[in-house]
Amino acid sequence: ALGSAAALHADPIPYANPGTVAPTVVTYATGTTINAYYYSTSAADYDTISIYDLSNGTYFSPQNALPNQSSFPGQEQTFVNNSASVDDQIVFELYNSSVGETFASDPSLSSDGINHAYVTSFSGTIPGSSVTVAGTYVGMEDLPLQGSDLDYNDDTFVFTGVTAPTPEPGSFILLGTGLLGAAGALRRRFTR
Repeated sequence: ALGSAAALHADPIPYANPGTVAPTVVTYATGTTINAYYYSTSAADYDTISIYDLSNGTYFSPQNALPNQSSFPGQEQTFVNNSASVDDQIVFELYNSSVGETFASDPSLSSDGINHAYVTSFSGTIPGSSVTVAGTYVGMEDLPLQGSDLDYNDDTFVFTGVTAPTPEPGSFILLGTGLLGAAGALRRRFTR
């Protein structure tokens, strides 16, 4: 029993700014199917996850899946929405049945009006499992702002079939370097 409890509470990918609300990252469906892989939990409350298609106002099936108190690292759940289209905006919703509230990656759908999801890319093996996957890591907070530590590790998952356009810091550096080079070339051209 101790071994399975330790596996359920594997260390997630850390959120860099605990105590502050994570920036909202818009995520999109790449089709009608999204696969979720349970990563870990540190929450004592009873939570489940749903995926909402904001573009067409429908849920992927099933709803309220992967209960955090009985799921295991690497456990897979397939979510399907035949009404979904490529590039539909999707929202991750966590329902905390212990407090009876829904918390989401879209602040307007959270009961307290803040973002409850930390989103980043993931590629590797999920700790405590033999599942290797490349996708989008989502760490969620399961308490309202007043009671939350905002470390985004209460319930964590990796999703495939989802895109999250989050530019890497290196991309900004390359863009800045390119703009400086272009400005220098224009300056030389006009000073001749």
